[in-house]
Amino acid sequence: MATSTPWGSRQVVEESAEEWFVLQKKTFTRWCNSYLRERSIEIDDLFADVSDGTVLLNLLEIIGQETILSVCGRKFYPPQKCKMDIHKLENCNLIFDYLKQNELKIVNIGSSDIKDGSPRLVLGLIWTIILRFAISEDGKEGLLLWCRKNCAGYEGVDVQNFHRSWADGLAFCALINHFRPDLIDFNECLARRGEPMTNLNLAFDVAKNELDIDRLLDAEDICGSEKPDEKSIIAYLSLFFKKFAALAQKDNLAEAIRKAVDVTQHHEGLVASYDADSESLLSWIRVQADKFGNNGLDISSTEEVKEVIENLHSFKNGEKPAKQQLLASSEALLANLRLSQRNNERPLYAPKIEVEDIETEWAAMEKSEKTLEDGAIELLDAFERTDYALQRFGNKIAKVEEFVAANNPVFTATDYGDSVQSCSELLKKCEVFEMQAPKYSTMLKSCDDFVQMCAPKHSGSAAAKEKYDAVSTSVSELEAAEAAFKTNVAAALEEQKRLLALKEKFVAALVNYEFDLFEAQEALMEPISLCNSVAAIEKVIKSTEEVKASLEKSEATLVELEGMSSELAAANYPVEKDASSVRELYNTLQESLSKRFADLGHADASQSSKEAIKKAFAESSAKLMEYCNETSRVVSSLTRRMSVTTEKQAEKLDDIMTTFSAEAPPLMEAVESANESQVAAEIFVNPLTSNTIFSCRLVYGECEKNLKSAVDINTAHIQALNGKSEMSAEQAKEIREAFDKDKSGKLSVKEFQDGLMAMGIVLNDDESEAEFKKRDLDGSGTLSFDEFAEYILEQYQSGSSESDILSAFKGLCDGKATISEAEVKQWFPVQQEYMSTRLGEGGEYEGFVTTMFKV
Repeated sequence: MATSTPWGSRQVVEESAEEWFVLQKKTFTRWCNSYLRERSIEIDDLFADVSDGTVLLNLLEIIGQETILSVCGRKFYPPQKCKMDIHKLENCNLIFDYLKQNELKIVNIGSSDIKDGSPRLVLGLIWTIILRFAISEDGKEGLLLWCRKNCAGYEGVDVQNFHRSWADGLAFCALINHFRPDLIDFNECLARRGEPMTNLNLAFDVAKNELDIDRLLDAEDICGSEKPDEKSIIAYLSLFFKKFAALAQKDNLAEAIRKAVDVTQHHEGLVASYDADSESLLSWIRVQADKFGNNGLDISSTEEVKEVIENLHSFKNGEKPAKQQLLASSEALLANLRLSQRNNERPLYAPKIEVEDIETEWAAMEKSEKTLEDGAIELLDAFERTDYALQRFGNKIAKVEEFVAANNPVFTATDYGDSVQSCSELLKKCEVFEMQAPKYSTMLKSCDDFVQMCAPKHSGSAAAKEKYDAVSTSVSELEAAEAAFKTNVAAALEEQKRLLALKEKFVAALVNYEFDLFEAQEALMEPISLCNSVAAIEKVIKSTEEVKASLEKSEATLVELEGMSSELAAANYPVEKDASSVRELYNTLQESLSKRFADLGHADASQSSKEAIKKAFAESSAKLMEYCNETSRVVSSLTRRMSVTTEKQAEKLDDIMTTFSAEAPPLMEAVESANESQVAAEIFVNPLTSNTIFSCRLVYGECEKNLKSAVDINTAHIQALNGKSEMSAEQAKEIREAFDKDKSGKLSVKEFQDGLMAMGIVLNDDESEAEFKKRDLDGSGTLSFDEFAEYILEQYQSGSSESDILSAFKGLCDGKATISEAEVKQWFPVQQEYMSTRLGEGGEYEGFVTTMFKV
């Protein structure tokens, strides 16, 4: 019949019961042969070949990993001795005895059914064996979880069952790509999703040719069926699980080896760096010590001594600090190396040059350096003593000469001043001279002292004596000229004071009046636009009225000023400004008052409207902030309370989230509306509140984000309780998906086994039951999520000791004592070159591990 599919309409065959038998017979035959090949046994006709029981008994020994003799206490008849029906029936009885010993009860089937080759019953028996030994009894759910986890995230793949979810081939391709992305390009498969036959054949061919997984099914078995056979697909997928679970375990072992190799390479690098740095540093110290120890002060000039001191200074501030840093870094490097060696169970490195050796020679070098430096300073002091006396004399005598040169032109002039100010300034110069003269006389005396300190034979001594005598004569002449000049200036000053009195009175009054007009002008120039409140507008109105009253009162003073100005002009006495300018300014201010009062009236009305808008924003933002802060406080308090269970926290957080979603948005909308009104009114500052639209949005967003984060953290169960192993949110999610499918909150032994399979951990029944009992501390027969998660995390972690790494090699190499070059390339692509050059002949890894843990 025709059916609609994601890839168009196609003919789908309605399989009859006979066709189901044929398909299952083929699938189960190939499944059995995939194990029987180990003993060179191959089934041609399933129903006929199992009739004597020997094929199934061999299969049970292989897949159960226990012999019939060890389980049942007796051997079975081999094919060459199993000719009679009684022998065949006894063999078939051993099949059921073996299954019973493995706690597997079989009903509605007997030994004669196997001997007679009953198709339905034989297929049912093999299906039971698959479930028990290949996927842990009724472990379909665990296998389904494992498939779903490893196919998650692949576009177009949704594993929900063992029939239609696999029909287009994409799930098979995704499963192979997840573990071996080098074998299948999933994007190409996705582009061919309309060609299921092509994708199925590709996946089956790659599984057979590249992964050595027997081809239990053909593409036609799945693609041509409306609902592919679930049991056949489960049998096929059990081989995928067996292969990939083993690969995952080997990858964990390889990761432990990679880490150990990386540690060894890191240690070798640190050893090489320390050896090179310590040898270089010790050589440098010895060179410097020899240089300082030689007689470096066999010199005869001041400049040479200065050069030695400058070289020492450059050494201390340039070359030496770099070497000090190298010494410190070498010491830290050796400490880090030894710390890492302790942490990784390696022997501590004993270098040829210890840090203490370097520090001892460094101290000796510094002692030689200090001796050289002290001698150079002492020698420099002796060389500079004579030069110092002449230098001080030159500096001081030059100051005295400058004093004479600066004052001589003033006191030898005949200009005694033409105003009170100029006369006063000249008298001040006389006062300054009389204050300074004693100091320069003392300085001149000290020059004589320095001349006396100079050695008589020094080339500069005679010139210094001549200079001193000449300057002494100049100072005496200057003091006499200053006394005469001062008498003449005092007489000129009295005449100028009489003329100044009238002018000063007018100027003082004019300045005061100009100041008053300026203050009035400034008051009227205050911008009305800066008034951001009604109170501010009223304040400006009041100040304007005060200006008006002040102007009216000051008109009498203006008339008085105009009279004084006219009187000075009549006397032809020069003044800088008359009264006309203040009269002009007065008239201008009177004219501007009317317009000022009109503008203030308009501003008062506008500001009243803005006050209402500001108040609305302040109130709405305060409500929002209070709501968000209280919500954040409640969430923070809830998450800190250790007495509240995780489930109770989740319930309360959900209630808070529901309330927040209903109440917070309207509050935020009110703030946004009030802000729009402020923007329209061009209100950029609101003194009624410290809140802004940006702070409101930020607090609202952070509150919502923190609430959602608290819900997510609680739901993900990020950290296992009671201080146990930590897990990431992704690990917690993955482990929880494999945990507790019946939502009881506890795991039975069977659910524990299914969970292990879902996480890709392969254990037989005895091993899984032993691990379960080890963690069932209270003997309740169940495990909690935290106990299950702790075990899963332990399996993800690998040791790093020498024995751990040796065990990892053995597990990776399936017990062999050697590792091939191909295996090194497969598992250690980054460390391949390093490991290949250090592995023993033929790939023997035990010596490699022993050598590796010496560093």
